[in-house]
Amino acid sequence: MKSAPIPDNEQARLAALHRYRILDTEFEEGFDDFTKLASQIAGTPIALISLVDETRQWFKSRSGFEALETPRGISFCGHAVGGHEVFEVADTLQDERFFDNPLVTGEPLIRSYVGAPLLAKGGEAIGTLCVLDRVPRKLTAAQKGAMQALARQVMRQMEMRLLISKEQELNQEILRQATFQKVLSDNVVVAMMSTTTDGLITSFNPAAERLLGYDALEIVGKKSVGFFHVNEELQARAQELSAELGRLVEPQASLFTLPLAGSSEIREWRYRRQNGSMIAVKVAVAPICHHNGTVTGWIVFAWDITERQKARQEILRLNADLDLSTSVRTAELQRTADDLQGLSYFMAHDLRQPVISVAGFSDLLKKSALGDSERHYVERISSGINQISARVDALLYFANLLGRPLHRKSVNLADLARGRLDILKSSDPQRQVVADIPSKLMVSGDHDLLERVMLELLNNAWRASSTQEVTRISVGSRMEETGETAYLIQDNGEGFDMAYVSQLFEPFQKLKGSQDYDRRGMGLARVKRIIAKHGGRIWTESHVGKGAVIFFTLGASSPSRLVQAAR
Repeated sequence: MKSAPIPDNEQARLAALHRYRILDTEFEEGFDDFTKLASQIAGTPIALISLVDETRQWFKSRSGFEALETPRGISFCGHAVGGHEVFEVADTLQDERFFDNPLVTGEPLIRSYVGAPLLAKGGEAIGTLCVLDRVPRKLTAAQKGAMQALARQVMRQMEMRLLISKEQELNQEILRQATFQKVLSDNVVVAMMSTTTDGLITSFNPAAERLLGYDALEIVGKKSVGFFHVNEELQARAQELSAELGRLVEPQASLFTLPLAGSSEIREWRYRRQNGSMIAVKVAVAPICHHNGTVTGWIVFAWDITERQKARQEILRLNADLDLSTSVRTAELQRTADDLQGLSYFMAHDLRQPVISVAGFSDLLKKSALGDSERHYVERISSGINQISARVDALLYFANLLGRPLHRKSVNLADLARGRLDILKSSDPQRQVVADIPSKLMVSGDHDLLERVMLELLNNAWRASSTQEVTRISVGSRMEETGETAYLIQDNGEGFDMAYVSQLFEPFQKLKGSQDYDRRGMGLARVKRIIAKHGGRIWTESHVGKGAVIFFTLGASSPSRLVQAAR
């Protein structure tokens, strides 16, 4: 007896077999019909659908045969899967490969065999549709052709079976995700609305019902998100965007214009409630995207900032009644109350828990059995939630920073700059770098916060100069006309258009005309707040193609300058 040689494409053949997820499954009538038909075509008492794995041949369907499987080493089908043509043995006793095979010398006493390979889409033979007889037999060409046609139909049945199985799994996954999303939407304390691309509301969570006083049944599919807005505010915003973008923006479209262009936008508006009253809200808009990147709708988050605005107005009223020195302290209190209450509380209580929930859910999905396309979607969910989590952490750091007291001591800014630049150079040792940093730049300030300032500013300078043949970074100081000492960091990058410089130090604002300055929109906002805590100010000068310089001071010589810095 000679065992069948292992095919050259064995690993690909086995991978194709396992993709069909059919081994050791229950018998199915659809496959039994093929073996019965094959037995009739060939006029044999036995017909099998045989699948050959690493160690055995397993029978998905059998007609006239009792065994569920046999070892691969004695199988006839093990020989058949080595090629693409019909494999025939007319008389086993006359064939040196099979005359002493246990299946020939014992039950079922095989004397003839014909196997038509079952070919997967890649051409791999994963098994056979075969017929066997207890007497010598040779099939006609027409019979062999019919066997091959039946084998192709068996593979179509397997393809259809796999497709149905995947569709059922996908439907179950969609149901699980929909259930999870509904639980998340129903329990989050932030008002959430999803819309079509033209603003028609498609979902309206319980928090939105409580905020605005409407029942979801009154709103979903019937109203646009602009229904809650004040027309005058929409028209004013449309005019601003039209002037900024150089094209006409319609009032309703102003809600989605910047998010559609890829810029995040969190903005204060007034919403009109069902009872006619007005409520101050902060609104964030984000796109809902198809897997090909096409925007299919919008998700709108809104939260009540009425109390925050009342606190702001009260602080402004008190500020007007106090002397100059008290006004400076009140201005700092205003920023702290505004940012800490509006950011820290909201992020800690209203966003962090949903973010954690979604992250946990995506981790569970990763561990489950998913196909390639489903895994791609889960990876996108995981990547997106990681970005959101990083934003949340950045905002909490930003808010906590404002309430942190200063610990002043003597600090050498030059040492901080050299330390950060050494780290950057080690991350890209092939880059040619020329750094101009003096031995000392002594200041009075909080060491840890100033270290953060140098980290953010040098990171921006490093990225901005990444395309230059030689990266040049200068750190130094100069005396201002006001008597202040200004510290500077200069790069030789591409620079940016100063028309958009007002965006540079604001949270979540990506600078137009530059891909290199503060990509997440938080680093320079932190720097601005740190400088303000030291009683200083920050500004920049740049020309497209000629690099940029960022200046900052760390103190003021008169109360008037301190007021300006606090603002």
